[in-house]
Amino acid sequence: MNVLIVEDERIAYEKLKALIANIAPEIHVVGNARSIQEGIELLNGKSRIDLAFFDIQLEDGLSFSIFEQTAPNIPVIFTTAYDDYAIRAFDHYSIAYLLKPIQKTDLKKALDKFKAMKPQDDYSEIVLKAIRQAREESYKERFTVKVGTKIRLIDTVEVTCFYSREKGTYIFTNSGKHYLIDYSMDQLEKMVDPKQFHRINRKHIVNVHAIDRVIQYTNSRLKIALNPQFDEEIVVARERVKAFKKWLEGE
Repeated sequence: MNVLIVEDERIAYEKLKALIANIAPEIHVVGNARSIQEGIELLNGKSRIDLAFFDIQLEDGLSFSIFEQTAPNIPVIFTTAYDDYAIRAFDHYSIAYLLKPIQKTDLKKALDKFKAMKPQDDYSEIVLKAIRQAREESYKERFTVKVGTKIRLIDTVEVTCFYSREKGTYIFTNSGKHYLIDYSMDQLEKMVDPKQFHRINRKHIVNVHAIDRVIQYTNSRLKIALNPQFDEEIVVARERVKAFKKWLEGE
């Protein structure tokens, strides 16, 4: 049996590969995709793949995009570090998932579930339905912030950008207010709708609806002007410019 692992963290990949070898030595891992593009290329390649493990959050976006662009008719076992992320959708469609750090007993159950499956001509459609439902259910819609002794709710539609400064992470709203929140930038990137929000560098995640204009900048970078105006320069990192342009165009 040939297996593809879509995982951008080398340690996580090696651990999963070792667990598979220990539980089911007859399984052959044919490749490791570390990005959306690599996943697409491997699924469209010549190697026969019987099963794939998809880490949901990759460095360049959600691995859902790989399945949506290739629709391979193979079973998928999703892996995630977040126990509230798309779990209901996968449960509903009886698709296996594993919570990180992956445990041997959980992996064995997932593989047993796969082995017990009946061949389905429309498996890709089942997974696509689950992905669509997961996308709708999994993105955070509001945040709680402290204002003095009170707690206020901030809807994501009010957020102009998220940013980190010194040791804190903040929301900047469309009313020009700044609020401290209890999440890291890495956590926020996974929580918000990628169609609406995009991480342009290590310190900023911007709302597409808050972008007033984009300006050519030094070293092949781009500078963003937000509305309302933000109090520091916001620059798209050079290595993120290509992905940023695609995001602006809705790709």
